[in-house]
Amino acid sequence: MGLEITLVNGLDVFIQRPRLHQVATGQDVPQKPLADMLRGTDIVFRQGWVTEIRPETRRINLETDHGPMELPYDYLVYALGSMVDREGVPGVSEYAYAFDVVGERSTQDLHRRLQEMEGQTARVLVVGGGPTGIEGAAELKGLFPNLDVGLVTSGKFGAFKGERVESHFRDGFRKLGIPIHEDRAVEAVEEGQLLLVGGEILTYDLLLWAGGFRGHALARQAGVSVNNRDQILVEPTLRSVSHRAIYAIGDAAWPLEEPGVPLRMGLLPALTMGALAADNLVAEIKGKEQKPLSFAYYGQGIAMGPDDAVGFAGYPAEAVIGPILRGRLGVFIRNFFYALEVNGGVETHTASALYYGFKNNSGDL
Repeated sequence: MGLEITLVNGLDVFIQRPRLHQVATGQDVPQKPLADMLRGTDIVFRQGWVTEIRPETRRINLETDHGPMELPYDYLVYALGSMVDREGVPGVSEYAYAFDVVGERSTQDLHRRLQEMEGQTARVLVVGGGPTGIEGAAELKGLFPNLDVGLVTSGKFGAFKGERVESHFRDGFRKLGIPIHEDRAVEAVEEGQLLLVGGEILTYDLLLWAGGFRGHALARQAGVSVNNRDQILVEPTLRSVSHRAIYAIGDAAWPLEEPGVPLRMGLLPALTMGALAADNLVAEIKGKEQKPLSFAYYGQGIAMGPDDAVGFAGYPAEAVIGPILRGRLGVFIRNFFYALEVNGGVETHTASALYYGFKNNSGDL
C-alpha cells in the first residue's frame, strides 16, 4: 500500500506500567528497547516528546535531543496512555510521589527516596483503595518492613471486585500489618500532613498518590473532543468523534458506545484496541468497512507484595468466577500473563497494530 509508518516515543524502551511498583522498590524489571521490538519491520522510530498536535494542518511538534522537530501525518494514532491524576486535590503535585514514568516525584524519584530511607523507621501513606494503591502499599511494606505503611481511601477498601476478592485483600493487608483508613476523603495535602474532609489530620514522611488516572492534556489542547479525564472520545471504530484523521487507543481513548462490557484502563483493553485500530486504518485506506470494538475480559491479577497476589477468572465482564488464587501461585499466574501480554502481545502487534500510523504516529507511553 506504500505506507510510511513512524512510531514516536519519548523513551527508547518499552515501560511495563503494571510493574512500576516493582521498579520503585528496586527490583529488576526488564525494559525492552523499542529498536529490538521493531527489528525486521519498516517502521521508523523517532525518539522525542510530543509537545503539540495540530489537527488543522495534520502536524505534530516534538522535542528531541537534537532540538524541535515537526512531523506530518495522514492518520494519527493517539496512544499516549494515562498518568496519575494529581490535579483534583490541592498539594498533591507538590508533595506526593506517584507511579508515573517521567516527571517530578515519579517512579524513579520514589526509588531514590526509598533508598535514602532504607533501614529507617518512617511513616508512609498510600492514598487510593484501588489496584494501584493496593499493589503499591503491599510492595512497599513487603520489601521495606521497617516502614510504617498505611493506606487511605475515600470509599470502601478493595470493594471494586466484590466481597470475595475484598476479603482476600483485607487478609493480605492484615498479614502485612498495613492499617486501612476507609471512608477518608482527602481535602488537601501539605508537607508532612494529609488534611481529611471533616478535619482529621494524618501525618506522613512519604506520600504515594494512587487516587486515579487521567489522560494527557495534548488532545484537549489541540481541540480534540475529550471527556473529563482527557480521554479522546471515539466512535466504535476508535476514530475520534471530532477529527476523522485521528484514532485513539488504550487508556487515552473513551468509546462513546460500550463495547459489550464496561471498559477500564488497562493493558488488555489497550492491546485489543491497538489491533482493531490497525485493522480499521487498513480498511479505511482500502475503502472497506471498519469494524466496531468488541471486547471481553478473562480475569485479573493484583499483587500484594513480593510473595502474594490475588488472581481470579472474570470472563467476560470481570464478574469473579471459580477459585481465587493466592500466595506464590497467584504471583506466578499474574506475572505469567503480564509477560505473555507484554512480550508476546506487544511484539506481535507492534508492526501491525499497537502503534500503527500512516504516515506518522504519536505514542509517548
